[in-house]
Amino acid sequence: MPLMTGRQYLESIPKMHTRVYIRGELVPNLVEHPELRPTFNAIALSYDLAHEPENESTYTCRSHFDGQKINMFTNIHTEPDDLVRRVQQLKNLTPRHGGCVGARCVGSDAINAIYATTYDMDMKNGTTYHQRVQKWLKEVQEKDLAVSGMVTDAKGDRRLGPSKQPDPDVYLHVVRETPEGIIVKGAKAHQSGALHAHENLILPTEAMTPDDKAYALAFAIPADAAGITHIFESPACTLRRSLENSDIDVGNYKYGVHGASLVVFDNVFVPWDRVFMYGETEFAGPLVGLFANYHRLAFCGCKSGHCDLILGALQVSVEYAGLAKTEHVKEKMTDIMFNSELSYGCAIGAARFGSRTPAGVFQPETSLVNAAKLQGGKAVCIAAQQAYDIAGGLLCTMPSEKDLKSPVIGAYVNKYFAGVEGVKTENRIRITRLIEYLSGQSSVIPAESVLGGGAPETQRVMIRAMFRRKSKQLMARAKELAGINE
Repeated sequence: MPLMTGRQYLESIPKMHTRVYIRGELVPNLVEHPELRPTFNAIALSYDLAHEPENESTYTCRSHFDGQKINMFTNIHTEPDDLVRRVQQLKNLTPRHGGCVGARCVGSDAINAIYATTYDMDMKNGTTYHQRVQKWLKEVQEKDLAVSGMVTDAKGDRRLGPSKQPDPDVYLHVVRETPEGIIVKGAKAHQSGALHAHENLILPTEAMTPDDKAYALAFAIPADAAGITHIFESPACTLRRSLENSDIDVGNYKYGVHGASLVVFDNVFVPWDRVFMYGETEFAGPLVGLFANYHRLAFCGCKSGHCDLILGALQVSVEYAGLAKTEHVKEKMTDIMFNSELSYGCAIGAARFGSRTPAGVFQPETSLVNAAKLQGGKAVCIAAQQAYDIAGGLLCTMPSEKDLKSPVIGAYVNKYFAGVEGVKTENRIRITRLIEYLSGQSSVIPAESVLGGGAPETQRVMIRAMFRRKSKQLMARAKELAGINE
């Protein structure tokens, strides 16, 4: 089957029956809702770019199953170049939409993690999970489906593990087995792109003990399966889209919504051929750890692309204001690029110096990819802080689009917020609204950049673990050079 186009993707969503609530109301038409359409547009863009000849090598590849052309988001990474292209793809894609493509991005990382881990499980336990994953993934590739990766549980009392919670449903778990499959109950929280996907790929959220067998769970399920309810995010910035005549005010009108939801599973049936882990608690930690490394790698390309976009917006802004040659402005913009490229380069290094799993899947190097992710989140926050300084007071005090277009007071707005001669005040306000969005004053970007792929402490934990592995060798070298004999 040929690769799907953006239009075909948008047309496929109404054919599903995905159950989504926004502010307490069931949404009848997902792709037409003003708070949902932007993320659908961003995902559609990822489909369309795969059809452009100049982007073919970035957005498409050949399936390792049969050599057929597939979208890069459904690829199994078997070589270092695959991981490098993964980072480059998102650095290229993010400045084109400035939003989120979680229904493709996170799914790609989950696909590679489950593909590698099921092979390891089968080799040890004689199970057939890997065959099930292969069958499912072939269908995903052939139909060019959008897949979201779902990892984070609600977690309840963080002091307690899954099986020790007063409410068992705060971690997704199996409540019953049948001859045909399993019944699951619980929720996955903060799920980027889950309601925008055709398929949801569910993984465990953390390492587990033998008591947690009902929670050591991985499976694939259609986003509109019976019993699944998506409750859409409602940050303050998204509510602005519900106002009339506010295209300018939202900053990134076409694409700019994160698009996450709380996904509730109320006794959802999963057939056995779509179950990829059930009860193998010793593999839950390695699976989520591998997913985290893949997602942190992708994150760095995405956030470096975001910094590229904010640099472009700031350059437009300072030219409109007559500040393009101001030295401290140039220094601040250099600082943004410097911190962004640190993360991007470290991610490329993690891709190049990774290793191959027994399943033949190439994985990034752990210490480098965690360092890259830490730096990527820091780079976005630095970019936001510098943007406040560069964009100035207009960033915080802009009148609304209605004020700008008012027959009574519009002339005042045009007159007193004008910049250099020949630049429309409307354009100056438009670019400042985009900066407002990119810097987090009207979006969740900085918070998501810090927390996406795991809170910073999770990367620090991995870096400390890698140091412990290397410490004896490093200590021995230091002692040798110091002339210490013990």
